[in-house]
Amino acid sequence: MGFLQAHGQVLTSWKQSYMDALFEIDKSKLRQRIDAAETAVVLRTRELFQSPEENLQERRALEAALCALRALRRIAQNQPPLAGDRNGLAA
Repeated sequence: MGFLQAHGQVLTSWKQSYMDALFEIDKSKLRQRIDAAETAVVLRTRELFQSPEENLQERRALEAALCALRALRRIAQNQPPLAGDRNGLAA
């Protein structure tokens, strides 16, 4: 399913990729799942940026998802949180 398809399919696609990364239990697949989810979130964020509609709720969900994916990546890499890290963003 392409990311530039109908709105509902795109929304489902980024959310599904995000959930796949969050619930991946196979460590050998986790990095790939995180990469795919980050790509899907970024592509959807770009689409919303170009959209005349506000979509504030989805924009917030995308921002939260990206922060969670960054935190998950750090955990998967056994790295400590960044100093001053708040919601996945460095201060």
